[in-house]
Amino acid sequence: MSTSGPPPEPTGEKLIPRHDFEAVIRRAAELAMREGEGEEHFSESEVLRIASELGLSGRHVKQALYELPALESSPSAFERYFGSAIVTASRIVPGDAELTVRRLEEYLATREYLQLVRRREGRLIFQPAEDTISLLARGLLRPRSRFQLARSSRVVLSVGGIEPGRTHVQIAADLEDQRKSAARSGIAVGASGGLVAALTGVGIIAAAGMEPGAAAGALMLTALVGGPLAGAWAGIKVAASGFRKRVAAARLELDGLLDRAERGDRLEPPPAPWRRRLELKMLGRHGG
Repeated sequence: MSTSGPPPEPTGEKLIPRHDFEAVIRRAAELAMREGEGEEHFSESEVLRIASELGLSGRHVKQALYELPALESSPSAFERYFGSAIVTASRIVPGDAELTVRRLEEYLATREYLQLVRRREGRLIFQPAEDTISLLARGLLRPRSRFQLARSSRVVLSVGGIEPGRTHVQIAADLEDQRKSAARSGIAVGASGGLVAALTGVGIIAAAGMEPGAAAGALMLTALVGGPLAGAWAGIKVAASGFRKRVAAARLELDGLLDRAERGDRLEPPPAPWRRRLELKMLGRHGG
């Protein structure tokens, strides 16, 4: 004889599918903010309280708070082609938040030659150190082709405890200076190449012995104006492609740093192959 009870009576309430839950909560928050009065900001504790009343895990809410963007890309006419100048990576790593932030702060200052310019609760803001020794070390030990973090105009390190023994880390790097430099270089190089091509075209027109007149003048004017413009456009596209590669390299660099932090390894990247081989020889070991 079955001991299970009868199926629950229908309550008449609408059942919300799990995949619609997020949309419902987001829309309700938008409506509440639109119709609400008073303060336009909420404290972290207030957000956690409201979330708990909605049945959301405090750990998940904290993680969502810590994953809010720490930096925003500056408005730029070239963003459509170059993309955002902000690169962000985040990870939950084992360890105490205070110990984690000290470890990462020391690494960014001593290995990436970044100077701490502002410290707030759980958030540190760095800029490249401009003293002579740091500039020299950055040039020698952080080649531009591989290391983007050391040359970021701003780096924001955000660290917050999720639960005992687990810490959320977010690192955001601003590559705005690299984006501006790439755009300027692309325009200058492209326009110069276009001007050379235009002058060559004008020379060909003149050598062809075309009769002076409106037609010849129009051709020369078109070449002199259109050549640099077309060259600048081509230069922008080439520069944008190069900048996107820098962004990808920066993202790989940040992910690698957080990988090492997650595993508890040394934060310094692995040595270059030649240095690794030299170390093996000095230690009397031979790699396969």
